[in-house]
Amino acid sequence: MGKKAKQARFFSLLSAGLFLSLGIVHMALKPKPALGAERLIFSLPVLGDFSISVDSLEVFAKEGKITRDFNFYAKRLDQKTLAQLRQVLQKRFNVSHVTVSRLTKMAMGEALLKRLGQVIQMEGNLNGFYGIRSALILAAADEEEGLTVINVMRNFPRKDVRINTDLIFQLANELTTLLEYRDATVAAIAESAENEASEEPPLDFSQMPDLRQPGASDFVKKTLTFEIGDIRQTKIGLSGSYNLDVDIYLPENTSQPAPLVVISHGFGSYRGNNTLAEHLASHGLAVAVPEHTGSDIEYRAAFLRGEVGTDVSPIEYLSRPSDITHLLDELERLVATDPDWAKRLNLDRVGVTGNSFGGTAALAVAGAEINQARLDQECQGNNLILNPSLLLQCRATYLPPANYNLRDPRIKAAIAAHPLTSAIYGPEGMSKIEIPTLIVAGSEDLVTPVVEEQIHPFIWLKTPKKYLTLLVPGTHFTTSLQSDTKGTEAFPEFLLGTNYDLGRPYFYGLSVAFFKAYLGDRSEDYLPYLSSSYAQAISEDGLGVKMIQSLTPGQLESAYGGNPPHPIVPETAVASAPKPEETVLREIQRTGVLKVAMRRDAIPFGYLDDHRQWTGYCSDLLSSLAQELAKKLNIPTGIEVVKLPSTLENRFELVQNKTVHLECGPNTIREDAEGVVFSNPFFVTGTQFLVETSKTEAVNLNRKLTGVKTGVLRNTTTEQFLQERYPDADPVYFQGSTGTSEAVQAVASGKIDAFANDGILLIGETVRQGLGKDNYTLVPQQPLTCDFYGTILPEGDPQWQKTVNTFISSKQANQAWEKWFTDSFPYVLLD
Repeated sequence: MGKKAKQARFFSLLSAGLFLSLGIVHMALKPKPALGAERLIFSLPVLGDFSISVDSLEVFAKEGKITRDFNFYAKRLDQKTLAQLRQVLQKRFNVSHVTVSRLTKMAMGEALLKRLGQVIQMEGNLNGFYGIRSALILAAADEEEGLTVINVMRNFPRKDVRINTDLIFQLANELTTLLEYRDATVAAIAESAENEASEEPPLDFSQMPDLRQPGASDFVKKTLTFEIGDIRQTKIGLSGSYNLDVDIYLPENTSQPAPLVVISHGFGSYRGNNTLAEHLASHGLAVAVPEHTGSDIEYRAAFLRGEVGTDVSPIEYLSRPSDITHLLDELERLVATDPDWAKRLNLDRVGVTGNSFGGTAALAVAGAEINQARLDQECQGNNLILNPSLLLQCRATYLPPANYNLRDPRIKAAIAAHPLTSAIYGPEGMSKIEIPTLIVAGSEDLVTPVVEEQIHPFIWLKTPKKYLTLLVPGTHFTTSLQSDTKGTEAFPEFLLGTNYDLGRPYFYGLSVAFFKAYLGDRSEDYLPYLSSSYAQAISEDGLGVKMIQSLTPGQLESAYGGNPPHPIVPETAVASAPKPEETVLREIQRTGVLKVAMRRDAIPFGYLDDHRQWTGYCSDLLSSLAQELAKKLNIPTGIEVVKLPSTLENRFELVQNKTVHLECGPNTIREDAEGVVFSNPFFVTGTQFLVETSKTEAVNLNRKLTGVKTGVLRNTTTEQFLQERYPDADPVYFQGSTGTSEAVQAVASGKIDAFANDGILLIGETVRQGLGKDNYTLVPQQPLTCDFYGTILPEGDPQWQKTVNTFISSKQANQAWEKWFTDSFPYVLLD
């Protein structure tokens, strides 16, 4: 490959990174801002600094003229690359500054900008993260020029933008190597496909049905909605339960129940206008398309509007496969109880397919296992720049440590188009799949790079019935499942591609053949379509199709002419043994992450508000702690706070097993909790009884509450107190994340006489439920106990304990305290 061709390809990928970092996927000269970049500076060893003025770039973008200082660089680029550069410089991104702010403050956006900040720096070789983010927001707020590359530079808060040339060269060299290896890999697959085709029996495919065309079956579409009682981040916030909406496509006039295919849509997509579902149904297959509410297009819109605070929750890696399992459970119930469903669905023959993030979910229910050791290994360093899919995969590093088995044995065959696999599963996780599996990939996929995310993972598969289909040239969107472009309207052409008219029909026909072969009765009629010779027969000038059933590391090494840039089958990832010498502070300094746990049911410490937003005193306290730690540890890009939900049952375990660095909530300081310690107190309260004002006489503490139905939460110090002080009371136990709200409702409805809990929690829950303060009373007026609350910390780390204790006494912590316990929930025990 020539030098200019390499430069062009490098520029193309950097352009892709720009689009992806903005999360979206058209300039007249005007006075410069008072403070904004005037030039870009490149520093070269020995030769020193070189620069180019922003004015020169602006003239080139507006008029196409190449000024003297720009000519030094322009003559090193070919005409095609120059045209692409001008196109990018002219491009105006039609997005509001509010949306840009949201995008650049989300976890994935911050992760990418921090890595870009290693390249685009401020004076003193400082990471340019804050400068890039503020420039993006200010440019988007400029109604006249809007968000353009030039205007971003104009709003960069320094006169000079320093480019880390060493890192640029390193990335350029690495990218060039990766692209050369990708080309060699594509050539190896083409050769392998030729060899497989030569060994297959000759067939006249023109005499066989064209599965790319719609089938003859009529079908009816139904929509199911049912509730799932699991924790889920939804478009209305974190929820303990949610509704799953599912479109069901049922073939009509079938002689026997139809096999079922479940379709999992991609990240930021949706279940509607699903032409793949219609195509499969027209060929006699039943289809179910669930709406993954925690990562669909409505959730993405809600995040951009600021209605939810999490871009994508790590738990989505569990929730998406869980949606599929719950869906099959519900369909089994319908088949068992409704004769009409029973005659339509054959749940002994179920397949799954998905696109992008949906392909990752499809592989999970097919048997791929989440590989936390691989995630920990791959989610370090700068490879997130060259493999954007790791931004999404690395969200899974925040899942609590566990052996997640998401396989559903009812799934008998799986198709994954453009899936994310390299870190979330790795070779260890992919090798667990035992059912027939087809991976579909595009040779020009810049979102989930084809070699790392599909070709190598195909080699990792151990199932004897495996297929890889490579579309050349195909992008991440060539096999789109929808008939519209909803959700991808602003994506640039080089990301989208232009050959949907060829890629989509082929993928649809391939899906019919695959599921008919492995779910139907006449596999011999459909297996010929799953062949290299068939792929050759339908290839066209605009889209070549290569299908193979076998590929070895040796073939790729031979095609590349040596060892590839990264191992084809990497060494087994081993969970790193915890380093005894690494304190919490050192870990936070190394990772830039503060992991905390909070309750969702303990108003005002941690709870879901009326908008289902996770809020409370602990949320504000820990955000302030992260800011102070960033200063203390000299982390200029700030510290990310990862919040996990805690419960009465798991709060100590989360800290003991190092899942989180601390847990904040209404935790009474005690000495019998193993493996943890408590911080200094941040609050004091005590046990009281919530009683209807009209019934206070019935709750007579002097009569030891004999026969009084008294609600209490399991596994609390209040439960112990009630048993010891009032053994004659008639206890009614509540538990779980809804225990407190259910107990207060029980008092309001008269099902119990009183509810014993800490006074602040009783006040908080009555306020949340809107119960009139004159209608309910806390008995007695002064608490029966004196309970000090502290954060839960890991044992054996006095430095971390001292850091948290010092912060609890700080001005910043006091501001959070006054906000919640002076203004919102006044409750102070002076004695």
